[in-house]
Amino acid sequence: MSTPPTVTTYPPKRDMRCPFDPPRALLDLQAQPTLGRVRIWDGGEAWLVTRYDDARAVLADERFSVNPTLPGFPEKSAAYSQIMGRDHNLRTMDNPEHSVQKRMLARDFTVRRIEEMRPAIQERVDTLIDAILAKGMPAELWEDFAFPIPTMVICELLGVPYADRDYFAHRSHICTSHEVTAEEAATAGRELSEYLDTLVTLKEGQPENDLVSRLVHEQMLPGHLSRKDTIELARFILIAGHETTANTVALSTIALLENPEQLEFLKANIGDKAILTNAVDELLRYLSVAHTGRRRVALEDVQVGGTLIRKGEGVIIANNVADRDPAAFPAPAVLDLKRPNARANVAFGYGMHQCLGQLLSRVELQIAHGTLWRRMPDLKLAVPFEELQFREDTPVFGVRAVPVVWGDQSK
Repeated sequence: MSTPPTVTTYPPKRDMRCPFDPPRALLDLQAQPTLGRVRIWDGGEAWLVTRYDDARAVLADERFSVNPTLPGFPEKSAAYSQIMGRDHNLRTMDNPEHSVQKRMLARDFTVRRIEEMRPAIQERVDTLIDAILAKGMPAELWEDFAFPIPTMVICELLGVPYADRDYFAHRSHICTSHEVTAEEAATAGRELSEYLDTLVTLKEGQPENDLVSRLVHEQMLPGHLSRKDTIELARFILIAGHETTANTVALSTIALLENPEQLEFLKANIGDKAILTNAVDELLRYLSVAHTGRRRVALEDVQVGGTLIRKGEGVIIANNVADRDPAAFPAPAVLDLKRPNARANVAFGYGMHQCLGQLLSRVELQIAHGTLWRRMPDLKLAVPFEELQFREDTPVFGVRAVPVVWGDQSK
């Protein structure tokens, strides 16, 4: 049997001439008859799952654990090993613990609850566009639009003051960055925990209609969650609840501007809910911004895609590459807003650990694009595409700034 191919470092760098595409080396691995092997930040190796069917199979298989304390688990970075990897919450729990904690949060993420939030999200998006138009050109779409939308929403959902956004956004970034030391990450994580500890104390005495208040009064005080677990769960939701959606809003706007035929189709059908919904799903598939993969460790020997993964070996499921599998999505490198199976993407994962906030993120993206192109149909980049600076230093692929203009620039 031939030796499985190994990528020296995972994830490899993207080709910034085509920044929306996964690294070429990973797409090449997808075409191999066996799973590949990759080397991660700490020198360890893991199996890399890149094919769509294999990815869904592993993500749905409880013989693969998400517990980062188990030997062989391929943690994402030094920062994650100090913060997210030590937390006791949904991200790090297998069943039955995972199901128990997920039920504690379920009421805040149901279809009905998310739809109830839609008018408030719409109002916030309109307010942001009002401010952009009032301020005039050029505007900074990341700072003025993409980042505030999910940040406002997650603050309201959790009961975190929006005025504190810079404090927690900066520390959230450090907690997940690949380019900070473990000590820096630990400090940022501790500061976030101290911040949320203060918030938990506030909610003990003054509960409101928010998730932290419900966790405190329905789970922590009755003894179903410890105070430490309550804080860590709130921190996890706070970190996960804004950066992924913010970068997807920004990157999807750029992707549409770079695919004018697709953008014109969307603008021509902006009032069609079905078309808008499918467009968002296709943008999620095409971008799949969680670009460092889902991590697992095998609890027993398991065959995946013709490869034997042995107990104790780490596995990385490259969802961004799986979403470019031609066996699942014909012409996968093409952005096609009419794609009939766009909803089948694994941008939010799959199986029991599929992102709890996916419905909320989808609604935020639908409202963002449904409003932006209706109110600013002539939006365009203020600089050449080649001058945009993309970022790969966190588990979420993103962009540093998106300067934009609109209207007739000749006037």
